[in-house]
Amino acid sequence: MRATFGRKFPSFIRLLSPLLMTMFYGVVAAQSTPTPTPTTAEKKPETAEAAKTPNKFKDFAEVTKDAEKITGLFTLYRKDQNLYAEIKPDQMNQPYLAPMAIARGLASAGNTLNFGDEWVLTFRRANDNVLVIRQNVHYEAPKGTPLEKAVKQNYTDSILLSLPILSVKREGSGEVVLVNFNDIFFTDFAQLGIGRLDSKRTTWHKVKAFPGNLELQVEATFDAGSRFSMFGFGDSGVVDPRGITLVLHYSLVKLTSDSAYKPRYADQRVGYFISATQDFGSKDRDTTFARRVNRWRLEKADAKAKLSPPKRQLVWWVEDTVPHEYRPYVEQGILEWNKAFEKIGYINALGVRWQNERDEFDPEDINYCTFRWITTPSTYAMSTLRSNPITGEMIDGDVVFDASWMRHWKEEYALLVGVPVAAAAGQPAFSAPIDVAEIISPIMAAREGFGVAHPLPGMGNRLSSDRDPAGGTALALMPSTSSPLRMQLAHRASGGAMNTCQCALGMQHDYKLAAIAFAAGEKGDGEGQLPEEFIGQAIKSVVMHEVGHSLGLRHNFKASSMLSLDEINDVSITSKKGLSGSVMDYNPINISRKGQKQGEFAMTTIGPYDYWAIEYAYKPIEKDEAEELKKIAGRSPEADLTYATDEDLQMSNDPLVHAFDLGSDPLRYGKERMALAAELMKELDAKVVKDGESWARLRTAFGALFSQYGNAAFLASANIGGQSFHRDAKGGEKGRDPVVPVPGDRQREALTFLVKEILSDKNFSFSPALLRRITTEHWYHWGSDMRFGSTDFPIYDRVLSIQRIVLSQSLSASTLRRLQNQELLSDGDAKPLKVDELFRVLTDNIWSELAPGSNENTGNAGPLSISVIRRNLQREHLKRLGTMVIGNRASPYGDMFGYVVFTSGNSAYPADARSLALMHLRETQDRIDAVLKKESLKIDDLTKAHLQDCQAQIKRLLDARLDVRDP
Repeated sequence: MRATFGRKFPSFIRLLSPLLMTMFYGVVAAQSTPTPTPTTAEKKPETAEAAKTPNKFKDFAEVTKDAEKITGLFTLYRKDQNLYAEIKPDQMNQPYLAPMAIARGLASAGNTLNFGDEWVLTFRRANDNVLVIRQNVHYEAPKGTPLEKAVKQNYTDSILLSLPILSVKREGSGEVVLVNFNDIFFTDFAQLGIGRLDSKRTTWHKVKAFPGNLELQVEATFDAGSRFSMFGFGDSGVVDPRGITLVLHYSLVKLTSDSAYKPRYADQRVGYFISATQDFGSKDRDTTFARRVNRWRLEKADAKAKLSPPKRQLVWWVEDTVPHEYRPYVEQGILEWNKAFEKIGYINALGVRWQNERDEFDPEDINYCTFRWITTPSTYAMSTLRSNPITGEMIDGDVVFDASWMRHWKEEYALLVGVPVAAAAGQPAFSAPIDVAEIISPIMAAREGFGVAHPLPGMGNRLSSDRDPAGGTALALMPSTSSPLRMQLAHRASGGAMNTCQCALGMQHDYKLAAIAFAAGEKGDGEGQLPEEFIGQAIKSVVMHEVGHSLGLRHNFKASSMLSLDEINDVSITSKKGLSGSVMDYNPINISRKGQKQGEFAMTTIGPYDYWAIEYAYKPIEKDEAEELKKIAGRSPEADLTYATDEDLQMSNDPLVHAFDLGSDPLRYGKERMALAAELMKELDAKVVKDGESWARLRTAFGALFSQYGNAAFLASANIGGQSFHRDAKGGEKGRDPVVPVPGDRQREALTFLVKEILSDKNFSFSPALLRRITTEHWYHWGSDMRFGSTDFPIYDRVLSIQRIVLSQSLSASTLRRLQNQELLSDGDAKPLKVDELFRVLTDNIWSELAPGSNENTGNAGPLSISVIRRNLQREHLKRLGTMVIGNRASPYGDMFGYVVFTSGNSAYPADARSLALMHLRETQDRIDAVLKKESLKIDDLTKAHLQDCQAQIKRLLDARLDVRDP
């Protein structure tokens, strides 16, 4: 009905849409924009005559009488919960950077609110008001040219607020105006969107002024009312939604056009955060964008010396909240980066200062780079770097490290080894009806083509009932404890997770496997304490990663492919080069199998890529900078410098680009992790649960091990239709083509593993006693995870979900199209995997029970019996083929699958794939017919019912195919 309406009235809709949007946003603005508390000075003149009188403003001295005067970037007057600000003539129309952060509350302290989209504000007088304007800094042109005039005509700034002028005083030849900063910061200026800000319940928390910046903290109270219930269960840190009180930190930083700072332009071969503008005067033949690296201003104190300290050291002030036993690892993680800077001529470029009782500073103050140790319900670490959006110069680079991360690790390890946990510490929640972590590591699932949405920082992950494009249940990650702030951050990061870091969050899941291995007795101490070596390496690794972000570096998800699996446990190699080519990868905890040598658990030093990246952004260059940078970036083909970042993780289909894999052979790594999990499964119930303790902890352990099967399926499946992606420029002896298909034999090796180890039932046979003991605990109170589900473990559902990973990748439209294309991309002797070969291998293995003589050849004298796991897989296979054949229409045949296929239609699949799907459906029907008609073959009732049902489904699909009109 909706499609018909659009076709009949397209012109009407186009005319009506702008009006409807205007009405909608007008209503939203009217409902959501808070009304500032009126003051006497804000009242409008009652008559035109009154407006003309010279006394229309209050006397300056009267307004500021008895106020606390605070001098700095702006002269402030604090009085009766009002904060008045002088704005001088030379401060009008000047740019000010406006970073914002949560300083306290919503269990989200330390979260920045406009990272990657830094606001540049200006003040402009308009008669009796001062306009607060957000500058549009995204577009530029050479100054003084007609192009600059054209840019200003086409791209305007945004007027955010109008502040009434309260008083005016003469200063020299101009007028100094007085405004009330309450009119800015006692509103939802940060756009949290969590409710109505009540100015009567909002106060100034801290006000600090410095020559170059203001640091303002507002204790703001929002009234979310009943709308707060939409954020679901979990501990959001709010006791009553009618009074959501938090401390917001606002900075105003003067931006100066300092010619001494020379921006350095980015190269896609080296991963840095960038400040990009569209330069309409660009002379670049390929783009109009000017991309400036985000980096600190670092200059030698002695420019002629080969090694020199910097004029200004980059100092991280570490809060005294860091536990004493962890301080050495924090300091080592920060200072480790000095090795890279020393290589390019700087001694002690980075420093560490520990807070003492005499130090008083706010972590959000941009005058300090801080390392914060906080406590939230989440387990994460993050960098909150800030840069000048016009030049790229870094101005702040705080690191936030969540203390509950380490506490959670210790408590969970103690649980898994059966050591009681202090009652005050609490216990990890066990209840989860369908948990992604029981199928696949959530962080590893953030890859396009697997039906999994990218998880956001701080969010719990659960399966939803959404369907993936191929018709199976998608592993859709949904927030389980979403505070309003997290919802807001999700909105701000809607383009993906390229501006967020989930290193520590992902390690939380990866740690479970390590904890179970420790609990098994080989690597742990048996006393419920994590090995000190492990703790130190893990903390240092995460600190190095986040400080790397604060230096400007982006993720490198290909760096983990530097070493072979035979090298990663050789400490003589990893202590010098690292387990991975970069600490900016999401590197997993390295756990060896029983009887094998154990090397370093985590990165203990920065990698070769990190040295190279620091050289690109920070090396002093005196002569032709562009030419020198081209030489540095030209080293990208070197094996140790391989690079791929967030967008490559999402879109490149490179089997070496993953989060939390390790080694140059991810396929082998997946096999090894699956074998490790199988070893640890033995007598798991005896290892992790002691007499008198709840069986619920067994589910945590079993889920962590079981997910390794999903990870192995994921890593192997990435080879099917996979192709390596390189950022090399043309030229050079080692230069590679941008896109190189995975060799056909490699794809066949992965396919063989998948059909034998994942698309079978032999690896999913577990002890009945173990399965009986995997349960949940149910608590109904605040802060508990009130997700209700079965108390048993749905093993068949979990197995099918893992098998769907294989089918989703192998039979997706994009994979099949790539396989076709790879026949053209491959050289003559490459023997690429072809679409028909893939279909044949899958069908023959998934329906192997129907092969002629299969029952007799196995020597099975009993009736033909297909296991539940195999029956579920066969139904799923039919669904995938059916989707290719009949497309996405809601047909009367949908009941046979119990779902409606949501895809863009079967035309998304290559025509050859649809033809093959039709052929394999007919072939499978013939096989089923032959088995059912074979009188000498005994078939158990469940198998017979299954085959008869599949037979009927295929017939309906083939009948429905007659009605489909292909484009």
